[in-house]
Amino acid sequence: MDLSIGKTPKMRKRGRIHAGRSPYRKQRLSSDARVIYALLKRQPQKRDQLCKNAVIKRSTFYNVLPLLEQSGIIKETQEGYALCHYEESEEAVVQTIKQWKNIAFRHPTVNEIANDAGIELEIVESLARKTRDKTGWSDPNQAIIESATEKLGEVLVCAARMKDGHVKNGKSEYFDYENDREILEEGERFRQEHSEMLPRLTEDGDDVVSWPPETLKYLGKIYKPKDRGIPYVGAAHPPRY
Repeated sequence: MDLSIGKTPKMRKRGRIHAGRSPYRKQRLSSDARVIYALLKRQPQKRDQLCKNAVIKRSTFYNVLPLLEQSGIIKETQEGYALCHYEESEEAVVQTIKQWKNIAFRHPTVNEIANDAGIELEIVESLARKTRDKTGWSDPNQAIIESATEKLGEVLVCAARMKDGHVKNGKSEYFDYENDREILEEGERFRQEHSEMLPRLTEDGDDVVSWPPETLKYLGKIYKPKDRGIPYVGAAHPPRY
């Protein structure tokens, strides 16, 4: 009688992952590609952590390291190994965040940073958090975005009214800015520093005819200004020049 017919199969050791389940085996990535892929997900990384995340042995890492370094793909920093463009990417993230804060009155989202800085989405958030001491960055929620959009829209419309002569020296016969000193101040700043962002207004300055494409990037939508018209008591409203 053949006792092997009902034989209990060998059990795999507990905690070990079968090679067939490895994402790298499925994608058939080379060892150097695994290192790059692991760094795209998070960087910098110390050697042992990088080997673990790339699913390669330490000896294999040292085999592919010279090629990756000589090709200008990765480098060793004080904090571990990183892709060679890491420091440039870090600075690009810092400048992008500062620009958004200066123009949009809020911090950008992770997607907005990635789009503006031209950096892989996978590493943007880690860079934004790493450089937080330089920017104060936090990922804005929808309420913050909507509030900032309204403020930016009002500031730009005010700046356009200044340019068209509907608001002069912080005052207007036609539009009420009496309780919005900050809008007036920021409007003057945008009129001087970001005139290319101002909308084209109707002749009377009441509404927006069109927004520049670059401005819509920060607004996120076609913004319609608040009704700030001052009611005129008399036979006719004075002409606007």
